[in-house]
Amino acid sequence: MASEAVAIERRRNRRFPISLKLRYLLSRSVNGEGQVCDMSSSGLLFQSRELLPIGGTIEVILAWPFLLNGDCPLQLRIEGRVLRSDRRGTAVRIRNYEFRTSSKGAARVTALVLGKGA
Repeated sequence: MASEAVAIERRRNRRFPISLKLRYLLSRSVNGEGQVCDMSSSGLLFQSRELLPIGGTIEVILAWPFLLNGDCPLQLRIEGRVLRSDRRGTAVRIRNYEFRTSSKGAARVTALVLGKGA
């Protein structure tokens, strides 16, 4: 009987595939854009053009695809630490996250920045 290799899932929280554009901030002068691959309540994986420094604090801002009460745009703001950054993506351990409301005008500006039109 041949032994079969079994992949062991080490993550505590289930990750969900999701495709959202994001902006990130490492410091006042280092920022960029990317695309979320998957996320959970404790972690986030995203693709970007740059490799980011491991161990650094990062702030990630997502334009959330659902409206509060069907009318108010939301942003998901994540603060975390970069665990790895390679050709497969940048993995972030989430320290804090919060949903923030934004005005419709701010949502339009965010949509333009993220390339979703007006």
